[in-house]
Amino acid sequence: MVSEVESFLGIDVGGISVKAGLINRKGELIQEATIPTERFADNEIFLFGITTLLNKFNLSKVKSIGIGTPGPIDIENQIILSSANLPNIKNVKIGEHLSKITTLPVFFNNDANCAALGEYHFNELSKTDSLIVITLGTGYGCGWVFKGKIFNGFLGNGMEAGHQTVVLNGAICGCGNMGCVESYFSTRGLLGRFKEKTNLELKDAKSFFKLVEKKDEDAIEVLELGVLAFAHSIKNIIHMVNPNKVVLVGGITKSKDLFYDKLLGHLKNIVFPVLYSNLKIEIGKEMSGFYGAASQGFE
Repeated sequence: MVSEVESFLGIDVGGISVKAGLINRKGELIQEATIPTERFADNEIFLFGITTLLNKFNLSKVKSIGIGTPGPIDIENQIILSSANLPNIKNVKIGEHLSKITTLPVFFNNDANCAALGEYHFNELSKTDSLIVITLGTGYGCGWVFKGKIFNGFLGNGMEAGHQTVVLNGAICGCGNMGCVESYFSTRGLLGRFKEKTNLELKDAKSFFKLVEKKDEDAIEVLELGVLAFAHSIKNIIHMVNPNKVVLVGGITKSKDLFYDKLLGHLKNIVFPVLYSNLKIEIGKEMSGFYGAASQGFE
């Protein structure tokens, strides 16, 4: 039986759904719930959805609430400044809202930082001094855990690695800039580049990778460019912070057999040999981002 003593609620705001889960310190799941993400919701509708999700839980034994959302954010004041995935929200006082409706302590961070914390706390293979976790889903996120602590940067926007420019004058990203790696290696990026090339709109990453499996030339070309762009973005991270492990998580990793070996080949060729020789690159555990969001309350 899963122990409910000292339970922690985590919320993960994704591009497709908002997931919440109640866990204990061991990472054992007590309860979970999901609602669809209202992509064009304004602040009021977004907060109503969060409240609806919370109402699915009995909070009487909960010690704290942790939430992870796409950035940019202000962790000091617990505000979602804006989001490429949710274009109509702005300056959402998420911490204030959660505190008001629950009276519980609230912890807030970038969703990729939360994913990195989850990987660090609940995957024994990822207990390492310098851990980079890259989330590959609707977008491309990155978190860095150094000696057990998440690196936040100023106000929580320290590892926006998905917005490295990897293609000069390249495709327009959801952030408004051109050539970001997220525009080439994420669900939105792969589908966007495929539509640009073929004028065909695919519904999800699974549909795209099925075409790759069927040897569709356009899909293969889009993927090859995406993997090369991704490799250069990882190289940049490795050269800047020198991690000893890089872990890839998220929906795109389910299709790793179609790109993983090629990615490793690129990295071996472009990363400084002394850094590459001491580096481990792995696929992480399949776990929701709410695990890491909840774990913010452990400290």
